[in-house]
Amino acid sequence: MTMTTPATDVKIVPMTLSTAEVRLHVGNAVVSIGKVSSASGRWYWQHRDGEQSSPVAANRSEAANALADYHRAFKAMPVVEQQQPVRRLLFG
Repeated sequence: MTMTTPATDVKIVPMTLSTAEVRLHVGNAVVSIGKVSSASGRWYWQHRDGEQSSPVAANRSEAANALADYHRAFKAMPVVEQQQPVRRLLFG
């Protein structure tokens, strides 16, 4: 079961009762940015690069949105414009 939080591009993919993968829509693609897990009734996030929060969220959605906010602020790659290929005459 995949859940998309309302009015955002965050997708939450449950793995177990206490763990879920978090994905973001990036253009036409969906990219995994990390996971959220619970410990002692509180949720925390872990970015795919290894950074991890303390247990700060009351539920899975809050933790997933916190991870997405972190990713957008510190890990998002700038969009690179595609350059047109150089055209060269073969005969001239």
